[in-house]
Amino acid sequence: MTDQIHTESEEIGSLQKTRNQDFIDYMAKTMTGIEEHFDSKSMCTAKWLQSTTNLQTGQTHSCHHPVQHKIPLEEILSNPTAIHNTNHKKNQRALMMRGERPPECEYCWNVEDLEGDHFSDRTYKSTDYIWSTPNLNDIVDAGSHGNIIPTYLEVSFENTCNFKCMYCTPDVSSKWMEEVERFGPYPNGQGDLRYIEKVGKLPIPIREENPYVDAFWKWWPELYPKLKVFRITGGEPLLSKNTWKVLDYIIENPRPDLSIAINSNMQPPDELLNKLIEKIKLLDGKLKDLTIFTSAEAAGKQCNYIRYGMDYDKWLANCNRILTETKVDLNIMVTFNGLSLFSFKDFLTDIWKLRVTYNEHDSHNRIPIMIAYLRWPEHQTIKIIPDIFKKKYFQEISEFVDSRMRTTSPHKSGRFYLEEVDQLNRLIEYSKNDNSTERTIELRAIFYEFFKEYDKRKGTDIVETFPEIKEYWGHCNELHSSRKSLWNK
Repeated sequence: MTDQIHTESEEIGSLQKTRNQDFIDYMAKTMTGIEEHFDSKSMCTAKWLQSTTNLQTGQTHSCHHPVQHKIPLEEILSNPTAIHNTNHKKNQRALMMRGERPPECEYCWNVEDLEGDHFSDRTYKSTDYIWSTPNLNDIVDAGSHGNIIPTYLEVSFENTCNFKCMYCTPDVSSKWMEEVERFGPYPNGQGDLRYIEKVGKLPIPIREENPYVDAFWKWWPELYPKLKVFRITGGEPLLSKNTWKVLDYIIENPRPDLSIAINSNMQPPDELLNKLIEKIKLLDGKLKDLTIFTSAEAAGKQCNYIRYGMDYDKWLANCNRILTETKVDLNIMVTFNGLSLFSFKDFLTDIWKLRVTYNEHDSHNRIPIMIAYLRWPEHQTIKIIPDIFKKKYFQEISEFVDSRMRTTSPHKSGRFYLEEVDQLNRLIEYSKNDNSTERTIELRAIFYEFFKEYDKRKGTDIVETFPEIKEYWGHCNELHSSRKSLWNK
């Protein structure tokens, strides 16, 4: 059965690029085949074949949705593969093989339990024809508790970063670390170094030896030949010497069947962006492909506010440089939060313009977007935004996207795709909330408390940046004043 699934997935490769109904049908059929083969309705191949590991904190998870867990040092000392094959993951794999839903995978279960038909990331990942379906036999061989080499590995070497995004934390941003070391954590606890240390996420300083990085480089010669997708994240990866070490290794040891991805905020110093473009050109022909992933979820000054340290115009200019001076794809990752709502249509307009400029035809999209919704911190999620805003702006966003689909777009190469519409629809479904609940009221008070401090520390002004929320901001202020009096009792 695994060979049959793989054969069919090879034939569907071109459909994954066209993003059409045939591909949607393929995913549904293939996921059913995987569930039947493993006799499990909760099966997700990412638990075996995909790994995200933050070496600066010694934490890992398979798939980006579950909370990361600590990699026991005693495990990697004798077995470097334990930076992926932890006992915790093996126990979650066992649950899946028994047809049980691991609680840590609630993101996908929530999507699948929504009314209507929605694909969760469990389906998107498990049906991937590059790193997942060709390797189902490896899952069979490993079972629930055997060691397995992931075919998709995402690694962060350090937390060095030049941004302080509002939803981020010190463990993945050195700028955040500097701020909380100076001012302390936010009133709601975000950035609390004592808590970060308690849960095992305090980064190992760059100047100190890191046993997790050492384990990675010990495993690398065995790992490298098996990888199908290797992704470097951060912090800002272009600020890490390990990123350049990886790229130089690949230049010396070509892998024509390997896909490389590098996350970047696309605002490193100019000399590093020049260096990246140079390395991309040297890697041409030595890899299957190289993709740059970058992030944004709003436009203009509103994006700059959300992703503090960003210059949106410079970001767009650098995106244009990558697309003009290289042949790589530029994937845009969206972490949709409450403040994204007001300029998201403008952001999608900029993405559409990039597609019109750089997509030669609609069978290959060089600028795909992946829309995920923010779940934490809760006070920044779309759920707490009043319905009057969500109704107005989601309608405008949906109308804009609908007018730029395969049959409606004035420029076919600039169109939006079915899975992007699905992601937008599940975002809208997720955003629904009972605005009268005690928790929503409390989160709106925390919203005010956090951004009041945010503006104080950064010299920003939320109302000036988001004039749409002026009255809402006043409402949140009143809630905060009321709850503060209660908190002080």
